[in-house]
Formats: sequence, C-alpha cells, structure tokens
Amino acid sequence: MIYLDTSVLGALFFREPGAARLLDRLEPLRREGFVISAWTLTEMASVGGIKRRTGAIDEEARQLAMANFQRFVSAELRTVEVEPADFRTAAVFIDAPLVLRAADALRLAVAHRTGARLASLDRRLNEAAAFHRIACEAVLA
Repeated sequence: MIYLDTSVLGALFFREPGAARLLDRLEPLRREGFVISAWTLTEMASVGGIKRRTGAIDEEARQLAMANFQRFVSAELRTVEVEPADFRTAAVFIDAPLVLRAADALRLAVAHRTGARLASLDRRLNEAAAFHRIACEAVLA
C-alpha cells in the first residue's frame, strides 16, 4: 500500500510541472493500492484555495481539479481516518532531531500505522520518514 502525500496529489490534480512524469512513476504502483487519510481531503481543499487566492489558477480550474480529485478518491483510494493514537505518534515524531511540521508528522504517523510506504515530493518529509523507518516510494525526479 502506498500513502499518497498531498504534495503528490496537488501536483497531479493542479497540473504542476512534472505531473505527467509523476503519473508515469505512480502508474505501476496502482496494483499495490493507494491510501490517504481523511486529513488529505482538507489539505487538498486548502491547496486549491491557496492557488485560487494567489492567482495561480482561476475558479473554474480549481473546481475542475477538485471534482477530478474527488472522483479519484472514490474510485482509486482507500481513505483512512486519523485516530487518536496517530496524534500521539506524531508528537513523538516531532520530538525527533529533524524539523517536522505537525501536519507532516501526522501524515507519517498514519503511514506508519497502516504499514504504507510514503510517496511524497517533499524531500524533508522523505528524510523524516527514513529516520522513523517508514519506507518511501521514489517518486522524485
């Protein structure tokens, strides 16, 4: 199972540079199954809102990206809830010597609990995952 980080999903659905290459890297992994946490739904809405407010995309593009994302969630992804124990695990991850945002620590905690490998475009998050012995899937170019 592969935990898809918001950096991956945002790049794909908001058609950031390199999205086609990223899709090529992910396609062979589909048979293993993709997972996200319910928190990812909130993060993707935030990504769309930020891109809209900063003028990176217009409202029509935001709505289209979010509709495509929701269809993908329904058809291709397993969505798991964030559990109380995940918050405690995230707090332990934050206490490590690496600089880690709370949201990233929570993402790692969910990947750890589910036994999923992390797919992220965030180098710092990948380093933290390796530090905490969470396997990563190489999706960076």
